[in-house]
Formats: sequence, C-alpha cells, structure tokens
Amino acid sequence: MKKTKILLTILLAGLINFGLYSCASTSDSSSKDSITSEKTQTSSESSPEVTGPVNTQTKDYLPTSENVKLLGRSIVEKDLLLMCYSSTGAEFNVSAKRLDVSFQGDSNANPSNKDNAARLLVFVNGQRMLDEMLTKRAATYTIFDGNDLVEGIVQVLKVSECANSIAAIKSISTDLDGKISPTPAKNLKIEFVGDSITCGYGVDDLVKEHHFKTSTEDNTKTYAYKTAKALDADYSMVSISGWGIVSGYSGDGNKNSSSVLPKQYSKLGYSWSSSINGKSPQSREWDFSLFQPDFLVVNLGTNDASYTKGNQKKVDEYTAAYVEFLTDLREKNPKAKIICSLGIMGGDLYPALEKAVEEYKNQSGDKEVSCLRFANQSMADGIAADWHPSEKTHEKAAALLTSHIKALME
Repeated sequence: MKKTKILLTILLAGLINFGLYSCASTSDSSSKDSITSEKTQTSSESSPEVTGPVNTQTKDYLPTSENVKLLGRSIVEKDLLLMCYSSTGAEFNVSAKRLDVSFQGDSNANPSNKDNAARLLVFVNGQRMLDEMLTKRAATYTIFDGNDLVEGIVQVLKVSECANSIAAIKSISTDLDGKISPTPAKNLKIEFVGDSITCGYGVDDLVKEHHFKTSTEDNTKTYAYKTAKALDADYSMVSISGWGIVSGYSGDGNKNSSSVLPKQYSKLGYSWSSSINGKSPQSREWDFSLFQPDFLVVNLGTNDASYTKGNQKKVDEYTAAYVEFLTDLREKNPKAKIICSLGIMGGDLYPALEKAVEEYKNQSGDKEVSCLRFANQSMADGIAADWHPSEKTHEKAAALLTSHIKALME
C-alpha cells in the first residue's frame, strides 16, 4: 500500500503548501495501547531537503463528539472512537500546520495479515492523503506537517468491512496553535443496508477471478457512498459480505441461516476478529436515537438467490422474511422512507421483493416504501474480484438511486 505522502502536484495546485515527509506506523509489542511515530523523509529534486518534522510540539484531541463528527455507526468508548462497519470514522474542521492521527487495531492488525486488516483512508478537502492497511496494533500517521496553515475538512475512515477487522481512532494531534472542531450535521440522513456490493468488495481489483481481500475493498467507491455524497447526506452503512434476508451465500443450495442480516441489524457491528476494549461489535446494542435516517436503502437478495434457486417454496420464504424485516426496520426508523433495491449482480428475486413490499404495505398501511431495480452489471463496465461490480457500475447505480431519492423528496 502506498505510504502517506504529500504530492508535489498538490503544492503546484495551491491546495496545500508545506514541507514534505511522511510518518510510518510503529508499535510497541509489550503494549496494545502504546502509540509512537517514526518520521521518514520524502523529497524530489525540485523540493528542498527535509531532515525532520517541522512542528515538533503537538497537542492531542480525543476523538469525541466535542471535537469531531462521528460517521456511520461509530461510538466512543473509553476515549476510543470505534470503527466497525464500512466508512465509519470521524469528520472535522481543521486549521493547523501539522495533523497526526493515531489508531488502535484488533487481532487482525499484524504484518502477516496485510490483505485482511482494516483499510484506513484520510481525506483533506477531498484529497486522499492516507491509504494504509492497519497491520500493527497501534499506529500513528502524520497527515501533513509544514510551515503553512492548512484549513478545511478532514475525513478519517475505515473503508473495509466490519466482519474481517475493526479499528479505533485513539487520538488526533495538531501543532500547538492548531485546532479542530466537528463539522455540522447535514440536513439529510441515509442508511444503507446491504451485502458485499454495499461493502465495496473487490472494487479495487478488476480481475474477476481474484478473491476477497479487505485491501481491495473501498466503500467510498460504492453506489451507497456516492449516493450520499451526491445528495450531501450524512450516512450509515450496515453491510456484510455474503449475508442475506433468509440465507447467506450458499454454495450447495442449503440454507445458510447464520449469515442473515435481520438478526444482526440492531447491533453495533459484526466481526470474526477479536474485540477492542474486551467486547465484540455484535455484543454491543446500537442506539437508534443516534441516527434516524430520512431514507433507508435495503439492497439484499443477491446471496439469498444462491439458496432459493427458483424453488418457489424457498422464494416464498424469502418474501415472508423480507416482510418481517420491513416491519422491524419501520419500528426502529419511524420517519424513514424505505427503498427496497436489487439487481446489480442479478435480479432473480426482484419479483419476490416486490411481492414482499406489497404484502407489507397492505398489512401495515405504510405507504412510505418503494422498490428500485438496478441494472445488472455489464462486462463493458469491468468486473471486479469474484464477479463483483466495478466502480463504473457503482457510479451508474448511484446515479439511478440518487434520481429515485430526489423524486421521493419532491
């Protein structure tokens, strides 16, 4: 993974003007909570030689709601901002000459697991400034450090999915005169409930024969994130690869009842890796008062189709489970307009989805539920790992979903 660095082209564009160097992650094997940093010089022939950090004295901020806006299903526990589901993290205003972010990882944060550890991104004013796999239990990255003031918006995200690895922000540091503050809440809120498509499975690997890696997942390239961005909305992602409504992915047609998202929906997250602070995400209940969406987009059924396989009894089982899930979604999100979608990787169960929506509406009298069929992905747009959608396919899906939501807002 490319190390953190401030590109000369950014300087020429006038986005940021400061001395260049990056900070490599380090850890103390005797303590999971120890966080240190080691400066590594980067330079070019046209830039002056940099021998060390420009701003050596810093001040620390805890990643709490007093200092940052929490993104997605993020919570602060024991002064750690837990990042579980895709694109959870923090957003804040910055005015500083130096910015460091310190992270804590789980048991998957080790050098031998670089392809399935948590993938971290940091954006400054929309510019990707950090793209790293968290392969140490504790790591600090210097995002920028120079003589000139940097002002704008910073986003710190874990863009890989929850099931394989979780992480936490431990602290954010600036130079002594620097400051950060939470960005304001947006007027629109959207929650996305889905599977590997929503996670961004393989989006950075356009070889369909390749398989799953968190290092090739990037939720910011998905239809979900792109839709939220297009509508200037705050978001929540609740998605796990291979999961469904009545059955998770099945290689033999037998029901995979352990991978159904409705059973998991009320939790902070779900992970096979070890906990942070001694508790797994699935042992923590999510407080739905923290995020009440205006729109709730469900994209589930692709994995169920590997179980139903056209068997009418199984298809009816999917429909019944979907009706039950809609009832639960409405109870927990009373003001949301719900959009039930399917089709990017096949729409075999779309008629059963439509039937579920009609049955639910007839039973409940709830009219704020609609259906949306995505176009099936095209070979011409590229196919990602394990036949997952490319970023171009995600862009097309985002455009359709954005138009659908705008129509519902009128």
